[in-house]
Amino acid sequence: MRIPAALTSLATPDLPRLCHFYQSLLGIPPQVQLPTSGDPVYVEFRLPGLRLGLYRSHHPDFVGQAGAVSLCLQVEDLQGSLSEIQALLEDHRIAVSPIRQDFHGQEVDFVDPEGNRIVLHQPSPAFWQAMDWDPQD
Repeated sequence: MRIPAALTSLATPDLPRLCHFYQSLLGIPPQVQLPTSGDPVYVEFRLPGLRLGLYRSHHPDFVGQAGAVSLCLQVEDLQGSLSEIQALLEDHRIAVSPIRQDFHGQEVDFVDPEGNRIVLHQPSPAFWQAMDWDPQD
């Protein structure tokens, strides 16, 4: 099997709402929209190490179960990131878990408007060392 690319995609019956949420959360517009004019049926956000696709689906088998996906976003400053998205979370009435501290760093989680889990994770230096990975790469 040859795999030229991989991505995470989320099905939604309300693409404009979920697109707006992720555009506000990520701070970037989608880099891909299909079709390129008119109402999109697919949008894609591209981040280092991740392509996140959102697509409109009215097929009940393709709309995921709430919590079936966990999207982990590593951030440099957890508190600062939470401050940046506070208005977005309030607009959508989204509650954030308490900050958890562990070997791997600090994290919180919350759900998007469709119930998918999002984890904001500020890695610890010990995490980077254990992963044998330089976060600057």
